[in-house]
Amino acid sequence: MLNRRELALGVTGSLCGLMLPIRATPSNSTYESFHKNLPKHPWLKLYKGVQDADTGTTQCQVEGNWPTDLVGALYRNGPGRMERDRRRYQHWFDGDGLVQKWSIGPNGVVTHRARLVHTDKYLHDEAQNELSLVGFGTVGDDSVSISSPDSLNVGNISVLPRDDQIWALWEGGSAWRIEPDSLSTKGIVELSTESSGLPFSAHPRVEPNGTLWNFGYVSHLGALVIWRLDPWKKEPTITVIPRSPMTIPHDFVVTDKHLVLPLPPLHYEPDPDVEHSFLDAHVWHPERSLDILIMDKNDPNDHFVVELAADWYFHYSNGWEDRDGVIRFEGMRYDDPSLMYDAFKSVMRGDPPTNLSLSDLVQFRIDTRARKGTVVPFKNELIACEFPRIDQRRSTMQHEWVTMLGSNSQSPALKFGLLNSVVRINTTSGAVNGFTYPDQEIPEEHLFIPNPNGNRETDGWLLGTSLDYIAEETRLNVFKIGPEAPELLARATLPRLMPLGLHGQFVTES
Repeated sequence: MLNRRELALGVTGSLCGLMLPIRATPSNSTYESFHKNLPKHPWLKLYKGVQDADTGTTQCQVEGNWPTDLVGALYRNGPGRMERDRRRYQHWFDGDGLVQKWSIGPNGVVTHRARLVHTDKYLHDEAQNELSLVGFGTVGDDSVSISSPDSLNVGNISVLPRDDQIWALWEGGSAWRIEPDSLSTKGIVELSTESSGLPFSAHPRVEPNGTLWNFGYVSHLGALVIWRLDPWKKEPTITVIPRSPMTIPHDFVVTDKHLVLPLPPLHYEPDPDVEHSFLDAHVWHPERSLDILIMDKNDPNDHFVVELAADWYFHYSNGWEDRDGVIRFEGMRYDDPSLMYDAFKSVMRGDPPTNLSLSDLVQFRIDTRARKGTVVPFKNELIACEFPRIDQRRSTMQHEWVTMLGSNSQSPALKFGLLNSVVRINTTSGAVNGFTYPDQEIPEEHLFIPNPNGNRETDGWLLGTSLDYIAEETRLNVFKIGPEAPELLARATLPRLMPLGLHGQFVTES
């Protein structure tokens, strides 16, 4: 069993060598294909990316009546720079991170700024004056000096407000410190000498008391890393759990007693004789189980596994546990991970995705006493959904409402692998309501922002961005919510189309 020091040393070992190609691959075919198809498919503008390292601050045009109590900043992250000098990443997840800040003032004035995350990889490419084609899902003929996974860390998935900083998060490496106003990158987050370089995943969970939990995975060592950051301690508590076979967990949930980490059967099986990216070193095993790893929060080494059907999941809502020891949480279920393998590569080539695996909303019910589990689908008209969010005040406790993006069979955007609606679902009654955007306007993740003068899960607003690829504008939208459908109150328009992004967080300002 590896201890924490051995794991930290092992992270800088042979893992990264397995992410490099064995043979050369044409470096500009993806670029040429994308730009050949771009005039035929206007929606591809969502994946073109940016070149500006810093967009500067722009005041947005506001329509409608902005809520006077909604003051603060929405920070978002996602793949931003996709190409440079006729070179283009082969997978959407490889784009250099782009952190955006939408500032909302007390007078309803909204401004926008965006800045690329200056990771080690970004700085390396700037020094070489070209885009290095090595990453999570990209292979090329480049020779890149890799000393740790952070050499490939593009900081492009999510953000975490922490100690008057913003952390830009990636999947398999360290967090990056971002200055909240200028969005400048201040280096890697180093919480302790012992934990330096250990992977800090993109979906940490924060309890109401401020305790932060996260995980990471070190594939070539067969190890899971469990992080605990208590608000009263300077250094994290790290637990290392051996795991074989290793997979790619993306998200997890936390209850008042347990950590719950689903481990899908996408197993790390690199072939040293075959050219592949890190993603392509994994093999999907539908004949095996989705293993739900249940860990005691007081001692994550005290754990057990519940086996369920081999489905694929990216994201989960919020975990809570009843008096009988049954854990419940929602997830977006796919038949397989083909979306990650096929669709997110197709759009980088400029091809409409084919063979799309569409998700449906399900609820997990894990009996911790009987050590058994079930997956129960929600019956509604949605045939695709993603990005579940809750009222964060309900973290680790029973929640009633989940906010997410969704689509139905009539959506023209669905054939491009895009969603068209923001949706609210009541997990108790199954009631669904939502707002559908125009065909050319694609929503990104929407958040529930609680009204400081209320405490119910319907006392607040929905806040989220949308991308109009015909008008080439990006909009920040705010909705009034309640038991009925969301009502659009106001929107702020940026006269520029930003790249389609991933996750965000709202920071309240008094």
